[in-house]
Amino acid sequence: MRGSEANSPRGPEGNLPPCPPWWRARSWRRGCAAALIVTLPIGCDRGDRSRSDERLRSGALARSNVLLITIDTLRADRVGAYGGGTLTPTLDRLAARGVRFTRAHAHVPLTLPAHTSILTGLVPATHGVHNNGASGVAADVPTLASILRDAGYRTGAFVGAFVLDARFGLSRGFDVYDDRVGSETGPVTFAFAERTADRVVQLAGDWILSGRASTSSSPQQPAPSNQPPATSNQQRTTPWFCWIHLFDPHAPYRAPEQRAADPYDNEVAFADAQLGRLIERLRTAGLLESTLIVALADHGESLGDHGESTHGLFAYDSTLRIPLIVAGPSMHPAASDAEAAQSDVLPTVLDLLGIAMPARLDGRSLVPAMRGAAGGERLVYFEALDAYLTRSWAPLTGVVADGWKYIDLPEPELYDLVNDPGELHNRIDHERQRAEVLRTRLSEWPPAASALAAARAVPIDPDAAARLRALGYTAAQGTTSSRKQYTSADDPKRLLDLDRRYERALALTGDRRYAEAAALLQQVIAERPDFTVAYLNLASVFIAGGDPRRAITLLEDAAKRGVTNSELQGRLGAAYLAAGDSRRAAAVLEPIAHANTPGGVEAENTLGIVFTGQRRFDRARHLFGDVLARAPRAATTWSNLGLLELAAGKPGDAARAFERAVDADPQLAQAWQGLGAARLRSNPSGAIDAWRRALELDPRNYDLLFNLAATLHDQQRISEARSYIERFVREAPPERYARDIATLRGWIR
Repeated sequence: MRGSEANSPRGPEGNLPPCPPWWRARSWRRGCAAALIVTLPIGCDRGDRSRSDERLRSGALARSNVLLITIDTLRADRVGAYGGGTLTPTLDRLAARGVRFTRAHAHVPLTLPAHTSILTGLVPATHGVHNNGASGVAADVPTLASILRDAGYRTGAFVGAFVLDARFGLSRGFDVYDDRVGSETGPVTFAFAERTADRVVQLAGDWILSGRASTSSSPQQPAPSNQPPATSNQQRTTPWFCWIHLFDPHAPYRAPEQRAADPYDNEVAFADAQLGRLIERLRTAGLLESTLIVALADHGESLGDHGESTHGLFAYDSTLRIPLIVAGPSMHPAASDAEAAQSDVLPTVLDLLGIAMPARLDGRSLVPAMRGAAGGERLVYFEALDAYLTRSWAPLTGVVADGWKYIDLPEPELYDLVNDPGELHNRIDHERQRAEVLRTRLSEWPPAASALAAARAVPIDPDAAARLRALGYTAAQGTTSSRKQYTSADDPKRLLDLDRRYERALALTGDRRYAEAAALLQQVIAERPDFTVAYLNLASVFIAGGDPRRAITLLEDAAKRGVTNSELQGRLGAAYLAAGDSRRAAAVLEPIAHANTPGGVEAENTLGIVFTGQRRFDRARHLFGDVLARAPRAATTWSNLGLLELAAGKPGDAARAFERAVDADPQLAQAWQGLGAARLRSNPSGAIDAWRRALELDPRNYDLLFNLAATLHDQQRISEARSYIERFVREAPPERYARDIATLRGWIR
């Protein structure tokens, strides 16, 4: 057991804590009495299946409300109903009210592609979304939300991280898609890339109980602001579908409350506790007895298993096995050991509701398994292709069937998941025939390179790229088309040390330890010259460290060796701009600006900066406008537009642009600083307020500190000015600010 699991207090029913008030509703008493049964080890599952409800047929829950709960990065072995101790009483009680699938797997250990499979019923090899940030589901693919909305449901989604932003396509079909992770403040924020579970469940509960649409930041589907509240009769007759996504167990593990000693376990416990708040609200409103609830994880977390610290590189069950619970009115508690997968969620929900299935599905309904029926042969496809797409490493794909897992790599792997759940003993040399059968079945799926064409490319603006990096993800293009054969040297297992050094370099970059980061990245590139994103990050390190000429040399040499794409070209343009060569910057950037590629939007933004510096304001406005048409909440681009208008002598237009920037990202210091400059002549008090906020966010900006002190002094607000003057005199580097220090020191003598 980990952390507090071994020492946590236990309730009167073994692994489960005492039942909360919402458990005492009549139809929940069976589940409470059966709680000990559903938390028994998996070895007892076959006995549990006998309790399955034979009444579960197609349409058995017609017109029921649907609550879909996805918990990011949740290992199955941390859930009490799966043998994980007392961290998750809410999920455990849901399991005691329905069916838990003990052999459920993710199709991919990454957030966006996993959720795309959950909401479309397709595997990544079909829907084409293989990693985070670079692509989204195609517009013609039906989603669970679009199907249910067509069936008369009101639909709402409340997501906890930017990686599921509406731009990636999962908002389609939702009346409300609340992805406002960039417009909230709270005790835990990471570059405004995520928000905590308490905020997500509060918003979701408010939407469910209000019976009306709330404000959505999704530009695709703005919610009507003048819609009157629904009557109680409308709430009873119009079913709803609500999806909530809780990101908390994802690294970094920094829950706002202490519930368990281990940081990861603490995040799991916090997320489960907040989920309990939502369940209680539904019970109080009398909605539990008319609501189908599906709860699952998008993937797990390695936590050091097989040498991986988090997720995304490998596809062992630490990251691939997930909890999957289906709970609903009058269901008997049961456990099923049928092979299950994320693509089964959509067909299972539609089957229970009696709604027609889409023509193309990879998943299948789990309703027969919930009745205890034999499911027949089942093959579950999985992949982990991020390293293939961004580093040119060998593609990792595989299948699970009948308790065996086959991983297709240059050094293939085969595991007996029943007798070796930790996947410690590779059976590839002892089960050649079984491995060959599974390899042949895997080959029936389309190769990843061809499936990429099915996805929709998503333009990534600089803010989006920064938020993805804050979550530990890189939305980058690879150079996969140049590789035909892969050897053991390309197998991720052989490259684990390289992966660790690369991840360490990213952490050092975040801490602004640029020299150390550069040294590690240079090692990585020396060992793997085709490691595309390492070049991208090393160039950024050189630019941030004040040496853009080294970035230029790096990227030009890489291009000569065939390592190039639109992002690397865009970074080369940024390096030329940082080196003061705007002519060369424009020459590099113009061919890729406007392109529908991950680097196209960033190139447009950088080219707009180039043209602003050249006072070609009309060209720059056009470029910034094109970026904002594709990414309306790109805060940095709004801020750049504000700087353009200041340079063009239009402070009113500049203020409006800066206001849009801080609305999109309240922590963008440069936008607050620009807003202060735009307001200075017409609204000095407003300028002071904006500069104070900027200084809170960027306390070492001594130019800003000087301007704030001087403006307060000029406005005769001497007592307020004094603390800023003294701070500037005390902290500003004298080698750069000697004259300013002398001036301000004279004001307070």
